[in-house]
Amino acid sequence: MTKVIFGNHSALRVRRTERDRIRKFYRDVLGCELTREFDDKDDFRLGDDFYIAFLYGSGDGREVDEGVAYAAEDALSDDDFLKAIFLELKAADVEKTRQKIVDFGVKVLDVPDPHLYFQAPGGQVFRLVGTNEDLSRYEGN
Repeated sequence: MTKVIFGNHSALRVRRTERDRIRKFYRDVLGCELTREFDDKDDFRLGDDFYIAFLYGSGDGREVDEGVAYAAEDALSDDDFLKAIFLELKAADVEKTRQKIVDFGVKVLDVPDPHLYFQAPGGQVFRLVGTNEDLSRYEGN
């Protein structure tokens, strides 16, 4: 049986009007490090190696992470905020796990990134990555 674990990168699409409160809460209240800030994206490090990106409304963010476009063209509706986060899953055998996920019949998302992004039953969005894959480009250091 293929086993997976949660990865150490997540992203949230949020309203731009929440940017100041997000920065104050994560940096000032929780003590997280703001590792990178851009017009449409902030990256925080929580603890030693958990990274969370906040994606603010519109923009394309292409220069941020080597061609990966994160931000939506328009801010999300209230209903869309229910599915506003993606979680990272790590697997030792990415191709085998990918095939099992796709064969199950999940909704595969069209994301300009080489990883598989899919919506699991229940609405959660996941990105599938390798357990030994170098993901440092998402960390900003």
